[in-house]
Amino acid sequence: MTSRPAISVITVTWNLVESGRSDSIKETMECVQKQTCQNIEHIIWDGASTDGTIDLIQQKISEIKGRDDYVPIVFHSEPDVGLYDAMNKAVSASAGEYVIFLNSDDLLNDPDTLALALSHIVTSSPDFAFGRTRYINEDGSEFVSKRVTTDSILRTIPFCHNSMLFRRGAFLEFGGHDLEFKVVADYDLMLRLFLSGCRTQNIPETISVFRRGGISADVTRVGHEVAQVWRKNYGRFLDMSKYPDTALLHWYKIGQLPLNVSWSILRYNLGKSGVRRAAVGSFSKTFRRRLQPWRTWDNLTG
Repeated sequence: MTSRPAISVITVTWNLVESGRSDSIKETMECVQKQTCQNIEHIIWDGASTDGTIDLIQQKISEIKGRDDYVPIVFHSEPDVGLYDAMNKAVSASAGEYVIFLNSDDLLNDPDTLALALSHIVTSSPDFAFGRTRYINEDGSEFVSKRVTTDSILRTIPFCHNSMLFRRGAFLEFGGHDLEFKVVADYDLMLRLFLSGCRTQNIPETISVFRRGGISADVTRVGHEVAQVWRKNYGRFLDMSKYPDTALLHWYKIGQLPLNVSWSILRYNLGKSGVRRAAVGSFSKTFRRRLQPWRTWDNLTG
């Protein structure tokens, strides 16, 4: 009997040839094949591409399938209603205990990445885990995210989606990505899991290489959706209708939450240590900034 994969790597594709990413998807596929962690699979879920992407991927699969250390690839193509819909479908089709999303132009940091990540979570079995990300800017410059924790998760997106491992069971239990969101459904999912008291874990490793740009680089659009994510998730703790979208966008811009929002989250979550810590941190940051008006930040410009 074939054992269940420990990790399913999920890559979503659509019309990559047309967008000039033919080489990128090949690099992504190769980086998964080079992983020293043997108990993995690669799910490639295509959204019914019409530009030759399907043939490109199938040819690449044929090229690597005969290798001795071949990582099994499951390839499927069908219409979807967007990136997050395809991700949800791919998770349903996967077999791994954990899933990690790797964009069609991104990479795992090195060949030992998944083996190291698995070594950190194999006994603790968190509902989601997260590590650092190596970012590559459009000018070729690079930097690695420093301290990644859930302490700031209530007021900002704290880590890259591609550097997270979700326990597949938890992902499915919570319904996966909410398709109402087009660019930050990942943040919404993080918040839903976190506020429910799910187990989280920091992996002290760099997980993915993320090429900056694309949809989520539209920071104003991201800000507007983050405001809606807050409205959806914090509405159970207080009346969020008192905060118009323009006000919430302002709070996202300065990297804070209104004091009453943080306080309400805290009041309803005293028994959840992670949520309690994040709410106290959020409240404290806003309070300190009110006493330090000369300190500014703008998430809409970086």
